[in-house]
Amino acid sequence: MNLRNNAIAVVFAAVLLACAGARAQDQGAAAPVPWTSLSPAEQQVLASAHDKWDTLTAAAQQRLQRGAQRWETMSPEQRATVRQRFQKWNSLSAEQRAQLRERYQKFKDLPPAQQERIRQAFKRFSSLPPEQREKLREKFKQMSPAERRAFIAGAQAQNHAGNAREFFRSIPQDERQPTRQMLQAMTPAERRAFHQTWRSLPDNERDAYRQRMLRMPAQQRSAELSKARPPHPAPAPHLHGH
Repeated sequence: MNLRNNAIAVVFAAVLLACAGARAQDQGAAAPVPWTSLSPAEQQVLASAHDKWDTLTAAAQQRLQRGAQRWETMSPEQRATVRQRFQKWNSLSAEQRAQLRERYQKFKDLPPAQQERIRQAFKRFSSLPPEQREKLREKFKQMSPAERRAFIAGAQAQNHAGNAREFFRSIPQDERQPTRQMLQAMTPAERRAFHQTWRSLPDNERDAYRQRMLRMPAQQRSAELSKARPPHPAPAPHLHGH
């Protein structure tokens, strides 16, 4: 295989890896993507899949096309990161890959607010110097199962505290105490629903939502929050703390 073909193969594999994290579409609703409908740039990125394109499912074709489109918009640094991820994935055993797929599926089953907290924690970890990240990895590997659970619980508590600080910084000083009292009067499920809705809104709509909830009678507020509760329970954010 010459250098050009090898590069295309790496790109194709990298796109496959990038697409592995994409949200799967309903197979029944996916429309096939004819090879001839791909742009020349997309065809070049996906050249290694040309011979078997028609054997792929429609959902797989759509995911690969989206991956090729993302690849075209990536910077050289982003492409290098994707290649590194592919190389790491390729070095894993079949059992390790299966474990990662299972963990990914569990992550996708979490409520959106909990997914976002995990993403933010990962971003904070990624921003650490490489030496510090490696030390944390080694420390975690050496922990007993009980120590790991305690470590994760502590990290979650810190994350909840960070969410609380972010929330109260967005509130005018004279409205913080009434807001805190409102949250303290809620059940844990209602606080989860309130927090999930608040974080899902654009920044310029969050305070209007909080003020609207603050003006509501408790019974009406409870009824509205019951409609917004996440389908799976998540740890209640400590928004009523200082």
